[in-house]
Amino acid sequence: MYDDVLVATDGSEVATDAVLQGIDVARAVDATVHVLSVVDDADRERHEGYVEATATEATDAGLTVETAVREGRPSSELLAYAEEADVDLVVLGTHGRTGLEQVLVGSVALEVIRDSSRPVLTVGGGVADVPRPIDDVLVATDGWSGSGGAVEHALALASAFDARLHAFYAVDVQSNAPEVRESFDEHGRRTTAEIAERAEESGLEATRTVVQGEPHEKILAHADESSVDLIVMGTESKSTLGRLVVGSVSQRVVPNARVPVLTVRTLEEA
Repeated sequence: MYDDVLVATDGSEVATDAVLQGIDVARAVDATVHVLSVVDDADRERHEGYVEATATEATDAGLTVETAVREGRPSSELLAYAEEADVDLVVLGTHGRTGLEQVLVGSVALEVIRDSSRPVLTVGGGVADVPRPIDDVLVATDGWSGSGGAVEHALALASAFDARLHAFYAVDVQSNAPEVRESFDEHGRRTTAEIAERAEESGLEATRTVVQGEPHEKILAHADESSVDLIVMGTESKSTLGRLVVGSVSQRVVPNARVPVLTVRTLEEA
């Protein structure tokens, strides 16, 4: 599933938490860990220390490690390294919605999620018990093609961790017509049933939930209520409309989640 995992560190507590979660995932799938820090000239020696400490953590976990320190704009350098090293997963911390701090720091994670063609695992400052044991995985789906990649990754990770899979469908129906609401409910039941069936065929326990309401609010609430350890969701397709509609949900979930969030971009032909 993942042969190469990129973990980003800047020495902060939230970045360190993300690193620990990333190493735990890499250990579960026996992946090579790439440790990257992006700096300016004045901070290079300090950031080399962060990278060395992270590399030691990964080596102690029995993993192969590659390291790099680069200069430039953090999101741009992270994305460039991910492409050059052909990594399968990018892991980084996000500071969440905390006013100015969100603008200065948290936006890096959202920029990477928005522009990355590769899955991105984010760990916020509110995530407890890091590295968090992954016993329950929630995959949020709308049943359309933009969710396809998220479903595949959720199934693979649930298998890697022998976790329960929660197939979750939430839609905000802007119509009072009963037949319209019922059609969405039926689509959700069919979609979650297909995912649950695939999970059960792999020997996994699975649950199905279909709700109506603001998707990001319902996803976050269900994650809390069901003690989920990882949220997996799609971000965008090449479609501008898909980017606005699907991406907006992930951009609301990521900064507010109290568990790690894996965002997966499903690439489609134009």
